[in-house]
Amino acid sequence: MTPGGGARSERAAVAAMVLATFLWGGTFVVIRDSLATLDPVPLVCARFAAAALVFAALLGPRVRRIGRTALAGGALSGALMAGGYLFQAIGLTRTSAGSSAFLTCTGTLFAAFFAWPLLGQRPRPVLAAGILLAIAGSAVLSLRSDFRLGVGELWTLAGALLFALQIVAVARYAPRVDPVALAGVQALVVAALLAPFAGRGVTQMAALASAGWWRFGYLALAGSVVAPLLQVAAQATLPAGRVALLFALEPVFALGFALGAGGERFGWAWWWGAALILAAVVMVEAPALRGGRRPTGPAPA
Repeated sequence: MTPGGGARSERAAVAAMVLATFLWGGTFVVIRDSLATLDPVPLVCARFAAAALVFAALLGPRVRRIGRTALAGGALSGALMAGGYLFQAIGLTRTSAGSSAFLTCTGTLFAAFFAWPLLGQRPRPVLAAGILLAIAGSAVLSLRSDFRLGVGELWTLAGALLFALQIVAVARYAPRVDPVALAGVQALVVAALLAPFAGRGVTQMAALASAGWWRFGYLALAGSVVAPLLQVAAQATLPAGRVALLFALEPVFALGFALGAGGERFGWAWWWGAALILAAVVMVEAPALRGGRRPTGPAPA
C-alpha cells in the first residue's frame, strides 16, 4: 500500500468511528424514552435480534458460507458485548446514570492497555496521555458529588471492562474477515445470550405504540447495524487503543443530542468535560488527519 493510500485509509477509518459514536450518542435519548415501556435487557435483546435479521439479509446467499474466523470472532465479541450490556443494566439498578456513564467510558478506554498483552499493541505516550485526558473529561462530564464505589458501580465497571475486551476482540479478527459477517454473528450472539434474561420482552414489544416503534427502529438500524458495522470496518485499520479513545466521543455526542432532541439543559461541568474529551481526541488523531507521520499507532511490544 502506498503512503498516501495508507493515510487515506486511516482517515476513512477515523471518520467511520466518529460516525459510529455519533450514532451511538443518539441512542442515549432514544433509550431514555424507550425505557418508559421496555425493560433494559429485553430492549437490547430485541434490537440485536432485529439487527441479526438485517445482517442475514445483507449477506444473502453468503450467510451459509461464513468462515470459521468470522464465526469465532463474532461469537467472542458478541459474548463480551452481551455481558457488557447485561452487567451495565444490573449496575443501573444500583447507581446513578452519571456514575454509570463515567465508569463505562473509563472502563472502555482500558482497551488500549488490554491490547498490549493480548495483541502486542503497546500504547505510545501520546495515546496514553490522550486516554488520561479523556478519563478526566469523562469524570468532569459525568460524576456528581455522591459518587461511591458500591455494588452497582462494580457491576457497571465489570460491564465496561467487557466492552473494552470486545474492542480488543474485534481488533483481533476485523482485519481478516468480511465486516458484515463479523458484525452479523456478533448481533446474533448478543440476542441469543440475552434472550434468557429478556423476561417480558415479547409482551412489552407487542404493546409498543407507533412512537415506540420508531425509537426501536433507530436503535436496531442505527445503533445495532450501522454503528457496529462501522466499528468493525474501522478496526480493520485502526489499533484498539485509538478506537477506545474515539469511543470517548460517544458521551459528547450524547450531550449534543440531549440538548437538541432531548430538550435537556446542562451546567458548565458538562461543557468542560466534553472539551477535555475533544481535546484528547484531537491531540491523538491530528497527525493522522493531517496525513503526515503517524506516531499514534501501537509501539513495538
